[in-house]
Amino acid sequence: MDPVPKKKKSVSSKQDKSQAGSVKSKKQQPPGEILEQQHSQHDLQIDDHQQHDPFIPPPIQTQVKVCIHHNLPFQFFCEACEDPICQQCTILGPHNTQLHRINRLSDSFKLRCAKIEESIKANLLGKREQLLAQIHRIEYRIEEIKYVKTIIERDARAEFGGVLERLKQSEGQKLAILSHEISELQRDLDKINEVGSQFYDLKEIPDPCPFLLKSRNIYDQIEYMVAKPFKVQIDVYPYDLPRELTELRLQLQKASAQQQLIEFKNEIIWKLLSEKQIDEETIKQELERQASEEINEWSKLVDKFSQELKRQQLVCYYCGCKMEKQYVNSVCAQNRQEQDYDKVFCNEQPPQNYHGTSRHYFADPIL
Repeated sequence: MDPVPKKKKSVSSKQDKSQAGSVKSKKQQPPGEILEQQHSQHDLQIDDHQQHDPFIPPPIQTQVKVCIHHNLPFQFFCEACEDPICQQCTILGPHNTQLHRINRLSDSFKLRCAKIEESIKANLLGKREQLLAQIHRIEYRIEEIKYVKTIIERDARAEFGGVLERLKQSEGQKLAILSHEISELQRDLDKINEVGSQFYDLKEIPDPCPFLLKSRNIYDQIEYMVAKPFKVQIDVYPYDLPRELTELRLQLQKASAQQQLIEFKNEIIWKLLSEKQIDEETIKQELERQASEEINEWSKLVDKFSQELKRQQLVCYYCGCKMEKQYVNSVCAQNRQEQDYDKVFCNEQPPQNYHGTSRHYFADPIL
């Protein structure tokens, strides 16, 4: 820059200096400040762009990495080992066998980049839209709950403070459940955004090695987020909030009808008790009559069976055998003419014409 010529002092030198200083500050602004302003404007543009698309991060500068075995730049990628390698690794080792599948860095980068990008567009973005839609549904349900709550609160505020307190507790429980569901969905949504940002971060790096090293992890995260289920059904409803005031009013309306029903029941019960006392006396007399008749019948049966039993207990006067079917019409060996009848088995003696007839004579035994 040309040197500024010296000026002579004058009475209005202060005013001239102030004006010259202001003009000079505008014209002779340092280049560093201009670059700083340009960089700040560029950062603001990047921030605005990131707000519209969360998957596109700002550019990142990295250092070029080299092979740890041969100190040469990476040119290939081992698909089996998931490691970037140099040309000497394919010749001298350790990636010089048929077990290693070797591709160029650019080919592996393009292949995996296309695969992950296709997976993001085909699956992850759809899952993201579903999560956002579910969040909107839950938020709409929250608004419904709040609206119903305000209606119930308007009716209950004038009468019962306890009803309002219980209503707020129920609302808090429902909102807590729904807020927890939103937080879970938002966590999954943030994870999806994080995966997308990580992918585009690595994609923008000139060196493909970091991307290839993390591509498997990114793909696994995508598969996990796509397969992870989320709850679609909203089990919290606004219409089961407690309506104690309405229920109390209905109970008061039913109280008079219930009182009339109770009086009618009491009257019926009294009549039934009165009739029961009369019926008990009648039933008691009838039971006594039937019991006496039953006892008479049983006494007759006892006499009959006792006589039958006595009949079965008869024995023969001569031989002492019991009156059974096999002896009734058989010959009595002891009833003979020449035999003395000193030993007998019955109290009742048979007629004289029975002696010596070889027939049995049954009578009551001697006890």
